[in-house]
Formats: sequence, C-alpha cells, structure tokens
Amino acid sequence: MNVRELDLNLLLVFNAIYTERSISKAAVKLGITQPAVSNALRRLRNFTGDTLFYKSGSGVAPTRAAATLAIPISHALDTVERGLSSVRSFDPATSRRTFRIGVNDIIHDALVPALVGYTRREAPNLMLEFVQQVGDRALEMLKGGEVDLALLPNFAIDDSLVSAKVWDDSFTIIVARNHPTAKRNRLTADDIRELRFVVTTHVQRLRTFIDNAFRANGIERVTACAVADTHNIYPLVAVSDLAACVGRFHADRYNMDGSLAMCDLPFELPKIQGRIAWAKEADEDEGHRWVRERVLEILHSAFKLHGSREPSNAF
Repeated sequence: MNVRELDLNLLLVFNAIYTERSISKAAVKLGITQPAVSNALRRLRNFTGDTLFYKSGSGVAPTRAAATLAIPISHALDTVERGLSSVRSFDPATSRRTFRIGVNDIIHDALVPALVGYTRREAPNLMLEFVQQVGDRALEMLKGGEVDLALLPNFAIDDSLVSAKVWDDSFTIIVARNHPTAKRNRLTADDIRELRFVVTTHVQRLRTFIDNAFRANGIERVTACAVADTHNIYPLVAVSDLAACVGRFHADRYNMDGSLAMCDLPFELPKIQGRIAWAKEADEDEGHRWVRERVLEILHSAFKLHGSREPSNAF
C-alpha cells in the first residue's frame, strides 16, 4: 500500500470509531452523518485489506490489525494537534484536547484526584487519560507518544526529553522496628551482607542502579523477595525480617506509625531524583505547558506536605 494515496481524513474516522467503539457515536463525535462514517470505514478496509472492526454487542470491536494501528494513528493525530496548538493560543475553558499522563503507585493517589478536580473546574472539556506506567517502559512510552508526561528517575532521562524535578532523595536501609539491626544508626558492610532484601519487579532499571552502587562498594546484596509495587515494600518490611534500600523521603512518608527503622549505609550512594518528563517537541505547546504546570504544582505541594524536605522547583 502507498500511504500517499490515503485520505488523511480517514485517520480521524478510524480514531473516532476505535475510541467510541460505535459507528453512530463516532459520527456524533465527528459531527458527520453515520453513512459518511460507514463509507469512510469501507474505504479504510479497502486500503488496508482488513475488516478493522467487527460487530460486537450494540457497537463494534477492533480486529488485531486495528489494535496494532491504533497507537501510531493516535500518535500521528496528536502530533499534528500539538503542532497546530503551538501556533495558536490555548484556552483551557474551551479546549477539547486529550492529554495522556503516565502514573505509578508513587504519584497516583497524590496526583489523580487533585488534577481531575482542578481541570473539571478550569478546563471542563479536557480529556485526561491516566496510563499505568509499565515498569521500565515509561521512557519508551514517552518517546512513542503513548503518554504526554511520565515520572522518571534522573538517570533514565536522555537528551530527547525535557524534565522538571519533583523531588531528590538519598538512600537509606529500612527494617522493621523490632529487627535486630533497628537500633543501629549506621550499618557496617558485614551487617548489609547478612540482610535479606525485598525489591520491586516493575522497575528493573532502578533495581540495577542500586545493585551496581552496592557492588561498587564490594557488597552483593541478597534478594529474598520481589513485589510488584513500590508501596508494598514498606508494610512488608514492617512485619518481616526483610530489609529494603529506598529513598529516605518516601520512607518518611510511609512510616507515619513508626513501624520502620531507618539505618544509614556505611558508604554514600548517589542521590536519586524523581522528575516529570516530556518530549522536546511538546515543550513549546501551550496546552501541554498548561497541563504539566498543574501536574508539577500538585506534586510539589503533595511531597512538601508529606515529606520532611521541600522539593525543588528547579528545571
């Protein structure tokens, strides 16, 4: 197939059908007649050689080919929208744009309710899609246009992205309050070799970062358990003989009941920053700037409220 022969308006129709899962609803969304949508779908089927959508219940469902096409088509349309938005003013009160924001268990509860509440008041026609960050794929999701914003550690950000710091933190070892090492303010290398650690499975990049820092100081940490989410580490450590290497800032947040003890390491690990990142091409987009400024304001306030350190606003 030759893409030059494709009427690009058909991509708008495809995106509407895929999003609405209905020919009639897609017609309403696009402001055209249902026969016009059906005709556009017929042309798309002829062009791709695939059915694309099949009847399912009262609507339609995508074929495997349609599901494969959905992300690049959506990304292409969003790129065009961002390009147009960068040369026209953004009015939050009337804009109907969609913004996709990557979230994980660290920021979800602090960000989502506050951002939705704010946009419902100030930008009621905006569509916010909160996308679960899938482990180390956050960088790929940003570059591929699957999300407009995502939380990344500083060491994962490259020159293709722009970012702003939400917090920075130093590492500590946490154990249960009744753990044999709990009363020691600073652990020795031998103490750490005796510990059994719990880690997360969903951010391998961070796990490798910490393991390499330990190895650089002559310690091979022993892992006894791996959990799926960061926030599960803290209650598990509190009721077991396991230890974890975590940021002190977040350990303070999760230790409101005093069930954890924090111990200094015998050597200094590099500090880690949590940063909100976005693609360079979105940097001058007025709508993107409006959303990301709200995201940063909310997260800065949340971590200032719950932590002992004030996050920096520096870019």
